[in-house]
Amino acid sequence: MSSSGLVKIEGEFPLALGGSLPEIEIRYEEWGDLTAPADRTVVIMPALSASCHVRSNDDDPSPGWWEEMVGPGLGVDTDRWRVVAASILGAPFGSTSPMTSNPNTGRPWGRDFPQITPADQARCHALLLDHLGLDRVHAVVGASLGGMQALQFAAQFPDRIGRLVSISATGKTTPATVALRRVGRLAIMNDPDYADGHYEPGKLPERGLAVARELGMICYRSRDEFNQRFDWDPDPEGPYTAGSLTYEVERYLNHHGTRFANVFDANCYLLLSRCMDLMDLGAGFRSYAEGVLRITCPCFIVGVDRDILIPPSEQQHLAHLLESHGRDVSFEILPSLFGHDAFLKEYDWFGTRIRTWLGDDVD
Repeated sequence: MSSSGLVKIEGEFPLALGGSLPEIEIRYEEWGDLTAPADRTVVIMPALSASCHVRSNDDDPSPGWWEEMVGPGLGVDTDRWRVVAASILGAPFGSTSPMTSNPNTGRPWGRDFPQITPADQARCHALLLDHLGLDRVHAVVGASLGGMQALQFAAQFPDRIGRLVSISATGKTTPATVALRRVGRLAIMNDPDYADGHYEPGKLPERGLAVARELGMICYRSRDEFNQRFDWDPDPEGPYTAGSLTYEVERYLNHHGTRFANVFDANCYLLLSRCMDLMDLGAGFRSYAEGVLRITCPCFIVGVDRDILIPPSEQQHLAHLLESHGRDVSFEILPSLFGHDAFLKEYDWFGTRIRTWLGDDVD
């Protein structure tokens, strides 16, 4: 079974950095036994460019972004678990974002949307679970920004989660990662069509957004993959000018950048890019450790050896901190050419381990 829906949460939604949203809407999808209780439920939290459409369903038969991971007999087995996923706050996939209307003005929020953090997004997931009548779920699973939300959920709501899977995420964003994301944001903001965030339909900052995505693709994969995958020599017929697509890797990046710019929103991208920078489990606490140690559930934490964006040393530090204070932690580093994007490619490796970690019995 499967279903989809849109939940409107009326009333002020306070934000971690101050200010609030007057109300929020959350788009979500479900799979499996939709009558199953909370302790038979697994929540999946999407990353930056992913929606709640994790897997094909009755309302939308198109393949989901984790089609090979979620479903009957797969890593997150829908014959065994009820699975819930929500489009995240700030993304252009149906939940409240810069593309949705500000109820106070009747116009799209655009660049005036207040800055959010992964902690805010985690609270949105909790509100959706409230609406669905799900108190303490069996597990929460997320990768990249989804993993950050999963960590924040486990920290803020330790009594509502049985176990955690966090992949290629961090407990606190490092300066090196902020530096990489800054270049992508500048590409958008320096596009003349960005118009200080007040761009018009039909005249979008597609060039800047495409460049930001190209940089992202470089950070999401690995140097080893690019060197093994693409031709080292230029196109023998040229052209060889600086702006031409002379090399195979340039054509690959151009394809992904153009495709992304046609489906994503620039203000949403800027909002979510900074949102990831602001990931910090220690925010508001006397120390980072104090914030991290709010997490009490068993944790499966995964890093990838060639991850340029969030290297495995960050997951290892988080795992060691939790383990040194008596938490039940399983930590692994996956050797993969696919780097940060390994969770979207290494289905056999992740599927086996996630299925085992989720187990057969409720907590």
